Amino acid sequence: MKLGLIGANGHVGTELSFLLKNDVDLIPITRNRLGSIYLKYNAFPCLISDISKENDALESLSDLDSVIISSYAIDPYTDSQTRSSQKTNEEIIKNTIKFSKDNATLIYFSTIRAFSNNIVPNTSNFGIKSSFAKEKVHLEKLLLTESKKNKKRAFVLRMSQVFGENQPRTHYFRESLSKEKVIVQVSPEKKSNIVHTVTIKDAIMKCLDNSSLPGIYSLVNNPQWTWQNVIDYYKKPETIIEYEPKIIHQNKSELSDKNENGFFWNLLKSNKKRIKPFLYYVSAKFEPQIQKKLAEKKMLNAISTINNLKLSQADTGGKLQSLQTRRYENAKAYLDELIKNNVEKSKIPEGLSTASKNIHTFNIEEFSFNPIPGPFLDGLTNTKKLLDTCSENISFNHY
Repeated sequence: MKLGLIGANGHVGTELSFLLKNDVDLIPITRNRLGSIYLKYNAFPCLISDISKENDALESLSDLDSVIISSYAIDPYTDSQTRSSQKTNEEIIKNTIKFSKDNATLIYFSTIRAFSNNIVPNTSNFGIKSSFAKEKVHLEKLLLTESKKNKKRAFVLRMSQVFGENQPRTHYFRESLSKEKVIVQVSPEKKSNIVHTVTIKDAIMKCLDNSSLPGIYSLVNNPQWTWQNVIDYYKKPETIIEYEPKIIHQNKSELSDKNENGFFWNLLKSNKKRIKPFLYYVSAKFEPQIQKKLAEKKMLNAISTINNLKLSQADTGGKLQSLQTRRYENAKAYLDELIKNNVEKSKIPEGLSTASKNIHTFNIEEFSFNPIPGPFLDGLTNTKKLLDTCSENISFNHY
């Protein structure tokens, strides 16, 4: 079976390329030459093609039995959806359906946030979804509707945090849980919504089976891991874990300062989660003006950063070091010396003398998420068994 993977240069796409290469005739697809370098270095038959353009899609997809859509276009200035990026995502869906083989199986990677406040407690209850969630739901419907018209099998996989050897979240968890003692602010029994790349691969193979019914599916580890399962898997053996569940409240954004640009621009530049969806409705003809303003803001921030360097001074080695850093280091050196020379004489309590040990509080937004509802794909393999099997068989060779 010939399987195309659109967006193969992303973190998830790259890892899936390694996991799938021995099971299917895999064709990774990237939008530009830069995105293909690592895959080609590892001997993948990578195609450079912009699937949002009909000519590229025709040339790249016409001989594919199945296609995975892992790509997602956003506006580079706002990291959110605009009319232009929305059109790009729509064209990727439409062209994939139009130019892939008859009876092709199509798999689209969506998000847990499509469930809105059923999953994410901090989501607005006033019907205002983030542009990301709104766009994903729109693309899900587009895929299913157009696939049905063209008699093609379509699967939507809704996922939350993705873990795997090439995933930033994995590296973050390992680093955070490598401290001497970590206080984790979630109930250990609470179900997480994480999914490992090995289970995503398992779900893909299940979708390619003609006995699986097309539709929208939730995808998590099988069986669904608790947060304690996650923490135990990634912590160091010697790390001490304590669980202190905490109710997570959404931090309110600070009010933006008034300036000469008026209310509209103050509203736009605030970057509040409830304001960003406004860009989703703005006509494409206004995007150049908005992008110019955002570019100016980035430039002003860069200038401000440079000006702040003037508050720094050169140390004896000729390096720049801020006054705040110097004061901290001086205080730390003094206290270290004081403890070193006097800890026994002054009989400082043991708990106080060890207060500077490596203790870390660990809290993430996903701790507040509710368990993802189904439906789920039937017959998936136990994730832990898949991890045990694949852990020694996959590696990422960087050059």
